[in-house]
Amino acid sequence: MPRRRAIWTLTLALAAGAFGVVSPAATLEQLSEARLIDESTEIVRGTVVYCNQTYRAPMIWTVCEVNVTETLKGTGAAKVQVAIPGGTASGFKQSFEGAPTLTRGSEYLFFLWQGKSGMKQIMGLSQGLLNVVRDDKGNLIIVRGKTSEQMVNSAGRPVEDEGVHMALETMRRSIATRSGRTMGARQ
Repeated sequence: MPRRRAIWTLTLALAAGAFGVVSPAATLEQLSEARLIDESTEIVRGTVVYCNQTYRAPMIWTVCEVNVTETLKGTGAAKVQVAIPGGTASGFKQSFEGAPTLTRGSEYLFFLWQGKSGMKQIMGLSQGLLNVVRDDKGNLIIVRGKTSEQMVNSAGRPVEDEGVHMALETMRRSIATRSGRTMGARQ
């Protein structure tokens, strides 16, 4: 009888995994503007040229090339490759809650970090990617809608994301102040 119960339990566990019954939701730690700036190794404004998906064990990555129009923190390269977890490669699809989708030809402000793998990734997933658009007066603004993912503050308490909507110039000043740079980076 115990053997039958063990086989039944194993069968149920395998079925649940195969059909996605157990699918934990992502919880993101809310990152403050200061933390995004301080912990980014690079902050650039640029336009997405193209994206490709690739498998790099054990994950599928979407890697996008970005033409940099302005460097607010970092090395000042003319192009940067940005890696986002998830995508489709070799007939397999992998997705991650909170991972943003980049649109070819769109302009963004990227808060990037580079880990041991050498791949540059967006800080806090969707939190570190802001759309760059013009307002009614022609001024550049940065926007990011509220994320739908569950968020917690640094103490682990649930919080609600408020999104971002501000003048790009305001963010430039914040970055310059926090990183100790003078304004006038490659623009």
